[in-house]
Amino acid sequence: MAFDGRLLAINGDTFPLKFVFKESYNVVPKRLQDMDPYTTESGWLVRNPVEHEPSTISFETKPMWNHELAEMLNFITSRYSDRKRREVLVTYYNPTTDGYDTGTFYFNVNLEYNINMVDVENKRILYNSMQIDFIEN
Repeated sequence: MAFDGRLLAINGDTFPLKFVFKESYNVVPKRLQDMDPYTTESGWLVRNPVEHEPSTISFETKPMWNHELAEMLNFITSRYSDRKRREVLVTYYNPTTDGYDTGTFYFNVNLEYNINMVDVENKRILYNSMQIDFIEN
């Protein structure tokens, strides 16, 4: 299946791109992992690749008002399959295959809320962009 217009879906629901600074969108599909690799005295790398190849997805948000930030966070957190582990089912476009892959990811909620402006008169806060990360289990 080729690109169908979606970059990311959570539990089948397309993630709204209005929150994403698209030039920052980054996907690392099927990252290779080794268990206890080492280098021999002769300089040869000895690898022990493991079966699971987790993907990572990250992007910067656009600057958002507090109501937009709440909407984006609710979109993600309301779709948790495991609240404690902050897990969601993510379907993402994989450029390597020009198709889509699906996996269980955790949402890295260690967000940094950097205020750009406080609009006291209209009772709202404008936040600078922030890093969003989804990391496959």
